[in-house]
Amino acid sequence: MAHLFDKINSNFFSVLSSPNKKTYIDCIFIIYRAIDSIEDAYQGDREFIVSRLVDYFDEQTTEEFVDVDEDEPARTSRQKALHVINVLKRNGWLGEEELGDYKTSLNLFDYSIQIIDILEGIQNNRQSEYTGEIFTVYSLLSSFTVDEGIGVLEQAYQKTNDIIRKLKSLKANIYRYYYDITKKQSKQDLQILLEKLLVEYKQNFFDSAYYNLKTTDSLPRYKRAILESISKIQNDEQIMDNLALMVQKIKRIEDYNEAFLYIEDRLRFITESFTALEHLILAIDRKNEQYISAAAAKILFFTNQSDDIEGIFNRLFQIVLGQRDFDYTQLFYLTQARNVDTGSLYNQRRMRIDTIAEEITFDEDLISDEYRQEKIKALLKNNIYGKKEIDQHVKMLLDGNPSIDASQISLETQEDYVRLILIFLYSKSVGMHYDVVPLGKEIRNNYVTFQNFRIKEVKA
Repeated sequence: MAHLFDKINSNFFSVLSSPNKKTYIDCIFIIYRAIDSIEDAYQGDREFIVSRLVDYFDEQTTEEFVDVDEDEPARTSRQKALHVINVLKRNGWLGEEELGDYKTSLNLFDYSIQIIDILEGIQNNRQSEYTGEIFTVYSLLSSFTVDEGIGVLEQAYQKTNDIIRKLKSLKANIYRYYYDITKKQSKQDLQILLEKLLVEYKQNFFDSAYYNLKTTDSLPRYKRAILESISKIQNDEQIMDNLALMVQKIKRIEDYNEAFLYIEDRLRFITESFTALEHLILAIDRKNEQYISAAAAKILFFTNQSDDIEGIFNRLFQIVLGQRDFDYTQLFYLTQARNVDTGSLYNQRRMRIDTIAEEITFDEDLISDEYRQEKIKALLKNNIYGKKEIDQHVKMLLDGNPSIDASQISLETQEDYVRLILIFLYSKSVGMHYDVVPLGKEIRNNYVTFQNFRIKEVKA
């Protein structure tokens, strides 16, 4: 197998690591969009591309290029545009072709197109769609005929591979959010945390498309029929023989056994994928639960101002982290300790003596009823924020109504505000009897401003 850099320029990625990488990537996207049409087919007139880049440099105040040769001026917008084109040509992003009549075209290479498309998708936060994917495989195999058998199997195989790849990518993206919230975000980022969680994460990863994957386009709805269609093909010797002969002709495979194995591999992949797909979806659900739980725990910690141990430590951390010149010796006494020798760590073994439990006398008059009730309330406080309690709280809010807007909920205490956040967080969790629908309108409720959403009852 050829090495990667036998196919692309060895300096290909140096453009993306250059000090001017932001300017270069902007120009790459401009070129990509300028020649991304059916007529151009990623081949554009050089002067047209230069003019688009000149417009970009006229509007941008970019830094000076650090990789400009001494004999190559790059001061005006046109000079900068020509410099960018020369750099992209030199590093294998572009090719130049003479068309005659003093016309020149700039061509993107096939690998350049693939990489640019991926980079543009990352920049635009383009997410995979799952709607109709499983139904497509079901429809292809349900309409299977021997005459069109190879085309149907290839499409079913490719579509199955796409489903698996997209769901694996979704699970990896959830981990990225989980990593951000547990490893990178600090206490000053509570507002950013809420925006990531309630807007970006919810829209990008558990939007209506994934919701359809769990409902209308769900796996249990079509899995059995898909597996039965594959089994029917595998168990019919005549069909398998005809398919193998067709593969020999279409794929130009001389060995019949190799063609037969080609068909078997495709069918086995579809069967194994749909058998394992359920476990992958469950893993995604668990990762989502893990992320939501971590986010909820962090929000609860940030908003905890009570007098319990957690609240005291929370305020203590705010004091320590908020002062750059904080004297830590007020809290800790640190000293240097050394071991004289290895024997200094030795403790002589002693005979084991069984302890005898003694009766403890306790004077109940020492603790007042008021103090006792405060402790009981503190112990029960954490239980009001679990999924089961939030589900019951929503049921009480709905009070038999099919829906209620968040703007209608009374926010009198800090607990009411935390509950409202958790209602949104837990809406897509397994076993909840409600769902939320963002209304896209900012409202103000008792000095708290947030995006309004509707809470709807979901019947099991």
